[in-house]
Amino acid sequence: MKKLWLGIAALVLVMGIGTSVYAAGADKDESFFEKMLPFAKQMHPDLTDTQIKDMVNDCHSGKNKGMSEMMNNSKNRSNMMNF
Repeated sequence: MKKLWLGIAALVLVMGIGTSVYAAGADKDESFFEKMLPFAKQMHPDLTDTQIKDMVNDCHSGKNKGMSEMMNNSKNRSNMMNF
């Protein structure tokens, strides 16, 4: 029984250390905005970097309804089931 608990404790310790190492390394990587910027420039070539950043911040801020608000305000309000 002691071996089982020792094995579980070792597994939890290894998983905890691995998670903390992964989290520390993730902060050093490029931010989401920096990774997404080249694709956003392709989709919105007329916008500046600042305008794209504002758009991303608006979508991720939680102050608005996000995607559902954009879809409800579209000109074509029908969905696939409403022919």
